[in-house]
Amino acid sequence: MKKLLFTLLTVTALPSFAYFNYSNFQQFDNQVSFGLNTIQGNLSTSDAAGNSNSYGVTGFNLEVEKLFDIGLWLDVNMGNIQVYTQTNNEASPLGAYPFIASLNAKLGYNIPFTQFFSLTPYALLGKNANVTLFTGTGVLGGTGKNVTQDYFYTIGFGARAEFPINKYIDIFLDQSIVYNDDQTKLIADNGLMITASNFQTVSTAGVKVNLAQNLQLAGNIFYNTYTGYDSNTLALMNAPGGQDGLPTTAFGAQASVGFTFK
Repeated sequence: MKKLLFTLLTVTALPSFAYFNYSNFQQFDNQVSFGLNTIQGNLSTSDAAGNSNSYGVTGFNLEVEKLFDIGLWLDVNMGNIQVYTQTNNEASPLGAYPFIASLNAKLGYNIPFTQFFSLTPYALLGKNANVTLFTGTGVLGGTGKNVTQDYFYTIGFGARAEFPINKYIDIFLDQSIVYNDDQTKLIADNGLMITASNFQTVSTAGVKVNLAQNLQLAGNIFYNTYTGYDSNTLALMNAPGGQDGLPTTAFGAQASVGFTFK
């Protein structure tokens, strides 16, 4: 009788392990992939005719994703920028990395509701190049050049919903909000410190397709918003004749190919 009671208590306390395994999700989430991406965004500045200042980015990234048997989920993403363009600025972005533009890690816990739907809340930590600020002279009088710390420390949280339709197709939605802590700390000609620190939201919708054993193709689209800039920095960047700017919104897409593992 005691043995039977112990068994019932164990099954009740650990329903996910007794009833559910993560194999439906692991066949998509245990993967390593190489991706190409493109981004089109808007900056806070405009030209003399009132036309919006915009920028474009193309790059690549390497992603390693793992869903462990206990439900722990880890995603590490490293990216680099290949081409940067900006409508009102002839200068190239400084950034902070000769080889790496971003390195971000997400750590969360997969909560399965059914074999075809799970929700994964996660925390995010990263380091990202600040490529659209202090790129030209403009009102900075050249003080934006030779920056060695033109990057953000990034921290935040989010959640990902996942829908494996069958063993071949998986759809996911991801929503996050992060704080980008600017490390540049430049002093403008008027003596004020300018900073690009901001709150960023990222909304992503994607699909993974397992074409063959261990071969996966994937794609996603995403939309970014940037808010919470320092008022002094905004005024300086948007001053007449200024060519620099702060990102406000951005839309992007990515395609990747990789392999899955157990």
